[in-house]
Amino acid sequence: MLIVSGIIYLDVQSIESDVNPASLAKIIKYFSTNVQPKTKQGKDTQYAIAISVPRSQCTDEHADIQKVFSKRDATHVKDELSKGQKCLLCTESRNVIAARPNRTTKEHSEHVLLYPVGESPMYMLLEQADQNRCVVFYSYNSPCVHKCIRGQDNILDGLSNWMNKRKEGMNALVFEEIWQKDITKNLQEEFLKMNVVVPLYRCKRTSDGMECQKCVENNNVDTFCLPEKKK
Repeated sequence: MLIVSGIIYLDVQSIESDVNPASLAKIIKYFSTNVQPKTKQGKDTQYAIAISVPRSQCTDEHADIQKVFSKRDATHVKDELSKGQKCLLCTESRNVIAARPNRTTKEHSEHVLLYPVGESPMYMLLEQADQNRCVVFYSYNSPCVHKCIRGQDNILDGLSNWMNKRKEGMNALVFEEIWQKDITKNLQEEFLKMNVVVPLYRCKRTSDGMECQKCVENNNVDTFCLPEKKK
């Protein structure tokens, strides 16, 4: 149990099996290389993607992600995102959903995939993901404090619905960059809120490729997952 700002959160992570960070790094690097959409200026831009894979993909760092998400399928997802379209189990393997933010409604990409609860793209993905599979939900930027965590249209209920369907499954919520408007904020409390619902990880690009770490251990947020302190 965790108490944050007077609110009690029941920690469900004790029944979860941890994802191997090295295995996760291979999956996220694959997303980065083959799916990551770009701006017109060629810079990486925000999107969210979720994938259901055999558990071994999240535990065995030698597992080949292409066997369950081919480069052809990855290219198709990237093309759909580049056109502003959603991927709703749009690949041959039917194990991937993805979206960019909705420019018209300003709905964030994480929210697009998680809502409406019970009818969302994530719900469609989870309907065919048994407890022997691993579900990874990745957002390029960390879920923003103003809308995704504290706002009326926050994603916490959507994350709870995910976990309610997969209480004994292997799951990971992953981000790469800190959302630029949150860099100066104290994110420890916000990340704790998400982690008590679903295990939170961060992945960073390195000279060797990609490094991932679990963000929370014993209710403490690892500095790896927080903005770098200004020197």
